[in-house]
Amino acid sequence: MTPAQGTNRGLHSDLSSDLSSEAAEAAKEEAANAAKEEDAEAPVLEPMAAKEEAENAAESDTSGTNERRRPGPDLNLIRAGATVIAVLGLLALLHFAASVFITLFSAMLLAFALEPLVHLLCVRTPLRRHHASGIVVFLFVAMLYGLFYATYLRAESFLAEIPAITEKIRAAPMVTSLTKKAEEVNRVFAEAGRRIAPPPAPSARPKPPPPVDVRPEAETFTGTLLLGLGSLGSALFALGFIPFLVYFILADREPLTRRTRELFPEEHRATVGEILLDIERMMRKFLLGNALIALILSAATVLVFLLVGLPYPVVLGILSGTLSIVPYLGLPLALLPGVVGLVSFESGGPFLALIASVTVLHIVAANYLTPKLVGGEVRLNATASTVALLFFGWLWGGMGLVLGIPILAVLKCIFDNVPSTRRIGLFLGE
Repeated sequence: MTPAQGTNRGLHSDLSSDLSSEAAEAAKEEAANAAKEEDAEAPVLEPMAAKEEAENAAESDTSGTNERRRPGPDLNLIRAGATVIAVLGLLALLHFAASVFITLFSAMLLAFALEPLVHLLCVRTPLRRHHASGIVVFLFVAMLYGLFYATYLRAESFLAEIPAITEKIRAAPMVTSLTKKAEEVNRVFAEAGRRIAPPPAPSARPKPPPPVDVRPEAETFTGTLLLGLGSLGSALFALGFIPFLVYFILADREPLTRRTRELFPEEHRATVGEILLDIERMMRKFLLGNALIALILSAATVLVFLLVGLPYPVVLGILSGTLSIVPYLGLPLALLPGVVGLVSFESGGPFLALIASVTVLHIVAANYLTPKLVGGEVRLNATASTVALLFFGWLWGGMGLVLGIPILAVLKCIFDNVPSTRRIGLFLGE
């Protein structure tokens, strides 16, 4: 190697080292600049990340709070709906199973009325309760059969003459005069209406024929009375169960009472026992008192009808006296049999005497006999009693008029003894 070549290699190596050192310094400067930029951006990115995390946490807290605050179902509304559905279901059951409920309620009322006789036989004689109950039920059925047979014999001729009596009532002078006056009043109002509003001009188009209104056959008195029991055969079939039900209720009175109490929790059994005793005492006094009042009114009304010369005094008197005990509607119902006097009396004097006598008897019974014999056991106000008669009369016909007041009285007795329903009992009372 020559000296010149060695010199060139040394220069080349110096240049290479200078270039590498410059590249290293440039790389260091770039790294330092990048580190500064990262240090400058970090304070900006960290608050943004923290802000995003805080917003996410707030959203999660808000959603959790909303989920916790979301209202649940309204229990009061659910209870009200369930109550309405239960009431509607009960009404449907009372309508479609009317014969069953009428038979059951009638048997229970008769059992309440006959219980004192069974108790008297058990105390005064060595008979057991089953035997005493059988004897009382048999004697009661025999008495009813004899009473109905005697009444039927008296009423047979009267029932046969009902069409003729109806025609006589229509042709009676008093009825004819009232009918003419009603027609005259109707004619006057029609004439006044035509003067106030003249009839429209006749149209050239021919009038269509009037629609034919096809109506079912008019309901008879028997059909109305037996409404809910079906046909007469179904009614007799249902009534045939009443003596057996009365016997079983009387014979098994104590076991039935004990099992009824055991249906409820132990803390409520004392209240249930008090309710059953109150119902039994109230129904017994109510039924026996009204039966005695009906007997007294029937005898007095028969005597009045005999004195004024009304035909069929026994049948019409018993009917008037029995209808007179219907609460709040007894007086107009008791006056209905006196309509026969329109064809029997030539003048209005005996008819007015008949109306006055029936009215006085009803007032005496309502203000003296009922407080003494029935007492204040059935403390129902007039509005509640009338609504009960209307409702059960619509639901069950004539039997509803008989059972409406006792059913409402039993419900009031239950409401009075239950703290949560005591306000309803106060509303139904006097």
